[in-house]
Amino acid sequence: MAAFLVAVLPLISTAMADDQDRAREDVAAGRILPLGTIIERATGQFGGTILDAEYECDDDDHGDRNRLPRYRYELKLLTVDGRILELDYDAATGELIGQRGRRREHHRWRHGRPDDE
Repeated sequence: MAAFLVAVLPLISTAMADDQDRAREDVAAGRILPLGTIIERATGQFGGTILDAEYECDDDDHGDRNRLPRYRYELKLLTVDGRILELDYDAATGELIGQRGRRREHHRWRHGRPDDE
């Protein structure tokens, strides 16, 4: 397992750096809004704290050469009432295009820990 992690972690780090570089280029070219703008919209609408943010560019044409790439930000947000929301924003327009959520309590034991029985 340790050998697997040693082999995979540099790839993950490189992919994240590539995403950041791509996002900077796309902001500079005016294709997308800065992440800070999207975070302000998310926290303004839902409150809470951002736990994670990712930039995605779906530029695979899947055979359709006329289709424009879709740029999006995926945010994970912890609301003040304990919900974890996964929010998808169109990075070009700032429009909220998807939302999923759950309560943190789902990860807690209902009647104490299992070793308390």
